[in-house]
Formats: sequence, C-alpha cells, structure tokens
Amino acid sequence: MIDKHITVDEIRWRRVLPWLNLFRIPDLALRGRTVALAVLAVLVFVLGNAALRKLPFIEAKVSESLFPVLADVSTVVSKDSVSFWGPTSVSRNIKGQWLDARKIQTETHFRPWNGNYGWSYWPMETVYRSARQLFEFGNSWSAVATTWTSLLWALLVWGIFGGAASRMMAIRFARDESVSMRMALSFAIRNWQCYLYGPLLPMLGVGTLTLIAFTVGSVERWLEASNGTVLTILGFVPVLCALATTFLLVLAAVGWPLMTAAISVEGSDGFDGLSRAFSYLLNRLWHLLGLTLLIWVVGYFVNDCVFIFFDTVLWLTNWSVGPISENDSATLWLHVLNMTRIGVSVSLFWSATTVVYFLLRQREDGTPLDQVYMPGPPPKPDSLPVVGVAASQQPVIEQPLIERPRADADEAASK
Repeated sequence: MIDKHITVDEIRWRRVLPWLNLFRIPDLALRGRTVALAVLAVLVFVLGNAALRKLPFIEAKVSESLFPVLADVSTVVSKDSVSFWGPTSVSRNIKGQWLDARKIQTETHFRPWNGNYGWSYWPMETVYRSARQLFEFGNSWSAVATTWTSLLWALLVWGIFGGAASRMMAIRFARDESVSMRMALSFAIRNWQCYLYGPLLPMLGVGTLTLIAFTVGSVERWLEASNGTVLTILGFVPVLCALATTFLLVLAAVGWPLMTAAISVEGSDGFDGLSRAFSYLLNRLWHLLGLTLLIWVVGYFVNDCVFIFFDTVLWLTNWSVGPISENDSATLWLHVLNMTRIGVSVSLFWSATTVVYFLLRQREDGTPLDQVYMPGPPPKPDSLPVVGVAASQQPVIEQPLIERPRADADEAASK
C-alpha cells in the first residue's frame, strides 16, 4: 500500500472561518471615498433638517429632537460625561478658548446607548426615534405629520447614501475592486424607491393591525351601556394585533440596515430586500447575534482608536493656536472636525452592515462571498444560424420530394 502525503502550503482562514471577515470592517470603512461619502451624508442630513424645520406644519416641541441640525449633531456626549471627544480626558484639560469643547457640551437627543462608541449607530437612532414618536400617547395631527416627515427624510437620506456606501463596500469586499463615489451614488439614486418602500412595507402591515384594534375600541366607546362587554368578548383581538405589531416592528427595526445592504449587493428591489432580511433574521437569528457580539468587540477598539485620533487632532490644534480671544464664528471648524469624526462612525456602521449581510447570505443560501451584482451590457444575440436554416438572407427553397419507382426501390434494397 502506497502512503500518500498531502502537503498544505497555505490555509485560507477566511474560507475556513468566515467570521474572520469581520476584521475587514475597518479596512472597508476607513477609506477616503467612503469617509467622504459618509461626511456628505451627514451634511445633507443636517441641511435638510434645517430646511424641514421651517415647514408650516412642523410642531416646534418635537422638531428639535427629530430634526437635528449642525449645532445639535455636534453635541456628542451629555454634560455628565468626563470628556467631549472620547475615552481620554485630553479635551477636558485644554485651557484654550477657541476650541474649548466644553462650550458645546449640551445634552444630546441621539445617543441610543452609553459608551464611547454609541455614535456608530447614529443612522439607526435617527430612524428609530421618529418611529417611536409615532406611538406616543396624545399625538396631535401636527405631531404625526412632523414625525412622518422626519421618518421619511431619514429613510431617504440613509437609503441613498447608505445604499451608495454599501455598494462601494460590497464591490470592494467581494471583488477587491474600487467604485467611484459618482457611480455608487448613481446606482443608489436609480434605486431610491426600493430603498424607501422596503422598510415602509412593514409599516403598512402595522397600520392595518392598528386599524383593526382601533375598530374594536371604537365599538366599545360607542356602546357606552355595554359596560365593557365588547372588550370582554373581543378583547383578544387588540392583544393579538399588538403581538403581531410588535413582531413586525422588531423585524423591521433590526432588518432595515440589512434591507439596504441587500438591495446594494443584489441589485434587486425593495420587496426582495425585505424578504431576504426577514428570512435571515428568522432562520439565522443566533448566527446574527454571534456576529453582533463580535462586531461589538471589534468596534470597541476601532472606535477607541478613532476617538483618540480626533482627540489628538483637537489637542494639537489648540496647542498650535494657543489661548486667544473668544470667537463664536471660529467654532465652525470645530463642527467640521466633529462631522468628519461622525462620518467615520457612519462609514463603520454601513461597513459592518454590509459584511454581516454577506456572512448571513452565505450561511443561509450557500452563496459565495465573492458574488455581487455587477451591471453590464445586454447579452449579444446568438450569431450562429438556426439549425436547418441558411445563414444568408436569401429565402430557402425546398425541393419537392420525388417518388422513386417501386422496382428501383426493391433493387436498391437488395443491394
């Protein structure tokens, strides 16, 4: 028996352990084009908010929390935090007045979690805050219109710019090729309706279930003499509607970023993105939770590095300028610097979303990680002629069949 020795020259660990691709998130996010696109997204978002605040039906008491502008976006941490820029106390000890970060340490409305990496989830918070406002008690029609305006604007901005960022990162991740910002934005703008109605389809189901539950409550209020008889008999209907509504809202909240990534990766419509996101969430929930935990570990160190980097920039800027007289107009450059840092965090968010989508798709469908939609020219028509038909343009003339005499046929058969 001959022994066969197999020599392994190289092990491709990313194929053996696909979750190692999560370490590519910083490489995909910290590129000049993606960061510039993310900063542009933040700028468009806040400028649009400033314009939307002036609409006549916008309610003033909720517009500040739902429409953050430049000054609001620059408030990253609350007053109780030890540092404005990050994990160190660098900016707290700066004595210069021009770039004193303590001047704009006001309470923020957008931090979903505590910690120095909460801004990585800021796109989700801008959408979720508007969605939560829809279910507040005692909302007036003006508040409802304000909330829907904020929700649609956030979905539109993050759909276009988030979709363009996911498109750039998907091609880089799958094919190791670069895509220009113009081409990515053109792709996202052509599919803006898909990015918008994908997450809105679950809201249509939520509205239908809410209408059913509201009908039962209205019947109880109209029949004042029933003394709760209607709710005693039909009380299970609002409960079941609330249960289904909660299920849809949770799926939509968690799956919205995956819908955007699905449309960018597959080049499909909003319904396909919705079905893929829901399918991956329902079938691969534990796998998603495991990937999310790993992202938290990776993101913690990456965001610490980002905070320390911008903290050092702030330190050196103040060190080089020195203490000067206070000038409020100079804080514009502080806003620009802060928006750049926020753009880095936004880029990290969409990078993580894109990589997670690739890993979930491979786990669910067995699709290779290097497969991504690439538009190309239409297929050329087959140049080969059809079997039995001449290739020329001349008409084909068929010769009539001539019957051979019986004797000739018998003679041919004998031979």
